[in-house]
Amino acid sequence: MINEMLGPIVLPFVPSYMTCGRPPDTAPRTERPHDHHRRPSSTLPSPELAGRLFFYGCIVSRNSATTFPHRKPLMRSAILRWSAAILAPLMFLAGCASAPPPPPTGDKPTSEKDKKIKPYDKVVTKEAVSDSGLFIVHRIDEKVLYEIPMSHLGKELLLVSRIAKTPQVGYGGEENNTEVIRWERKYDKILLRTLSYVNVAADSAPISRAVRAANFEEIIRAFAIQAYNKDTSAVVIDVTDMFTSDVGILTPGRGVRQEYKMGGVDKERSYIEYAKSFPTNVEVENVITFSAEAPSQNSASKTMSFTMHHSMVQLPENPMLPRLSDPRVGFFALRQTDYARPESEAVSREYILRWRLEPKDTAAFLRGELVEPIKPITYYIDPATPVQWRPWLKKGIEDWNPAFEAAGFKNAVRCIDPPTPQEDPDWSPEDARYSVIRYYPSPIENAYGPNIHDPRTGEIIESDIGWFHNIMKLQTGWFFAQAVSNPLSRKIPFPDSLMGELIRFVAAHEFGHTIGMPHNMKASSAYPVDSLRSKTFCAKYGTAPSIMDYARFNYIAQPGDDVDVMPKVGPYDRFATMWGYRPVIGAKTSDEELDSTRAWAKAAEADPMLRFGSQQWMILDPSSQTEDLGDDAIKAGTYGVLNLQRAMGYLLDATYETGKDFDQLADSYDDILGQWSREMGHVANIPGGVYIDRKVFGSDGVVYTPVPAARQRAAISFLKDYVFTTPTWLIDEKIVRLLAASDVASRLSSLQTRMLRTAISSDKLLRLLDQQARFGDTAYSVDKLYTDIEGAILTELQSGKPTDFYRRALHRAYVQELIDKSSKPAASSDPFASMFRPNTYGTDVRAISRARLAALRKRLSGVKSADALTQAHYDDLALQIRQALEDTAKQ
Repeated sequence: MINEMLGPIVLPFVPSYMTCGRPPDTAPRTERPHDHHRRPSSTLPSPELAGRLFFYGCIVSRNSATTFPHRKPLMRSAILRWSAAILAPLMFLAGCASAPPPPPTGDKPTSEKDKKIKPYDKVVTKEAVSDSGLFIVHRIDEKVLYEIPMSHLGKELLLVSRIAKTPQVGYGGEENNTEVIRWERKYDKILLRTLSYVNVAADSAPISRAVRAANFEEIIRAFAIQAYNKDTSAVVIDVTDMFTSDVGILTPGRGVRQEYKMGGVDKERSYIEYAKSFPTNVEVENVITFSAEAPSQNSASKTMSFTMHHSMVQLPENPMLPRLSDPRVGFFALRQTDYARPESEAVSREYILRWRLEPKDTAAFLRGELVEPIKPITYYIDPATPVQWRPWLKKGIEDWNPAFEAAGFKNAVRCIDPPTPQEDPDWSPEDARYSVIRYYPSPIENAYGPNIHDPRTGEIIESDIGWFHNIMKLQTGWFFAQAVSNPLSRKIPFPDSLMGELIRFVAAHEFGHTIGMPHNMKASSAYPVDSLRSKTFCAKYGTAPSIMDYARFNYIAQPGDDVDVMPKVGPYDRFATMWGYRPVIGAKTSDEELDSTRAWAKAAEADPMLRFGSQQWMILDPSSQTEDLGDDAIKAGTYGVLNLQRAMGYLLDATYETGKDFDQLADSYDDILGQWSREMGHVANIPGGVYIDRKVFGSDGVVYTPVPAARQRAAISFLKDYVFTTPTWLIDEKIVRLLAASDVASRLSSLQTRMLRTAISSDKLLRLLDQQARFGDTAYSVDKLYTDIEGAILTELQSGKPTDFYRRALHRAYVQELIDKSSKPAASSDPFASMFRPNTYGTDVRAISRARLAALRKRLSGVKSADALTQAHYDDLALQIRQALEDTAKQ
């Protein structure tokens, strides 16, 4: 999706899935739902990297602005206003198709054209093997013909392309591209066109013609009519060439092509494997071969072959009633700009992505009884899934049934084994009619939950959960480093019963994405830290109110607490499912539902367990972070360190296996370091923080609340004790001498300096300036932050004690940060790096930082240490500061 740069800036929202082709015309609210269970970084990103990640989050994910969570992030951001102003005319010219009326079927063929069209039996010969369904598919040797009923021309279909088998590029079954398409007749040709629903207008509105004119539909392919059937109710076309040549929407995307330097299609080595027709879809699988200068398998033939699978799915004849989104409830959403609405501006409306659930018995539903849906949400287990894990995947999916009961439905979700080849020889996991948990043989430590939906209404039609085999390694690392209070965490490998529970948790999380829910990173902050040490509380509520948080396992509980350490489908999940899926009986339009949906959201505002907070690329709200637990990061971190110290004590025993190498020991040691880094990072993000509580007009309270000054100061005090005072317990010589020849101390030192840089990052300092300007001396100012940092890391200047390796690295990092913040930033060849790294040069931060440098130089010049290395270090810092002050004076 990076190959199209315009859309993500103009529409900064997250698609519900990734594609290597053109971006789908969807705009989910807050985040990218891929990579949901990736291994978290063991260190915090630098400000430069964080900025780059934020931007590329927008590029890849169309991530909405975290600063203003309600609406119109472009109108709140000067940078993005500038980008949109430049790119909007280009977007207008590039355009996407709007929602036009059904096109004419085209002119009837003239007598000359009739001569080119053969009799039916001359085209569909006796040798044809035919398959009836959505339309008839004929196979004659290598040739494939479509017999498309006239009644299907002009109807909209969803085309979903997947890479079924790859030459070690990605993993078989992954989605490649999704398009809305339409067959259309023009004279003696059948056209295949793509269209979109980003810009719409009712057919009756005068502006609809202009919308269509500005969003002309792309013609992907034109096919000569080969024949008509006997009663001329259908046309026959030859589609062989479409699947054996380079048609962009049906072949691997630009990223793969560039990486392997792929050229044109080798038609001699490309062919259609099969084509099948079903009642609502047509499935085609083809092998396509490209020339490649750098093939993935170092092939001497310089080629790469892919097996592609394409599903052409009929969109619902009766579109589902779309539901308007609400900023207080987290759902992926598609965005449409409706130019026919009465407002005096182009109004964008967001509709949530959800499955169509309708009660079988409406009367019973209205009486308040639980009813079964007409069509439940059904998932199949991939036949490739190891047998021992199948029951746990099923449990994870079906754990959501109580949440759907809150919406009035029973038995709304089921997960079943697929039919055997004897029961249904045509069943295929690539068939777009079926939602499947796809099991990929991959070393990737990940799982993801995308969906395919109707772009008109947001109705989810199908979804495949991607499950990578090595997700189990990731879960082992999480549980070992976090669930220290559970005795089962203390010996690797884990028993199958425990691994099954870990699989169940991830399956439930990913299923949440497939029913429309993004991450809710605010959820975990609703629980008091001490409640997470309560056996009764944890048994009832789990580790967080939402399984869609990255709350993982209970790292707060201490040995002897005997608490349940597992996440659960929680109170927020039940509320959000009710809000998104409970029918409003009698409503005919989305607007007619608003009284009900707004009332439901309003009633939930007072309950902290029911609040939503999106994932942040650059942390603004410290109560909405990943991997955190509880309402107090400082207290949680204190408990967490105690557990990590315990884990270091039994690390060798936990990983020992006679005759084995030290790979598992190294992995588990990394897991401990990573968990320590994350817990400390939660605290480092408190200074300069602003709590966000999503509101609308009519809500009580405010949206943005700066973190109290006392809380910010307490965070620096915690970092002084747990980070800047070197945690030497993390370096056990019995362990590290088995793992590394060098760089042991420097690795820990780099984590310390990263926390320092995070605590005084430029974005935080600019917010502190703003708070000081608004609240005066009661605010936690930049100067106060610098004073507290110096009090935490420059203690040797006061005491006269010698410095050590770790403290000197902190000194150098702090001085360099002050220099950077008082200097004019150098021009960058990467415009995005400078765009998303806040510039402090023209602000009070520059003056404050220069003053700090001058004062620090004076202190350093007056110190005489008996330790030679310490004195050399101070002299070097003083020289560095002097040179920097001289350089900045010339700027």
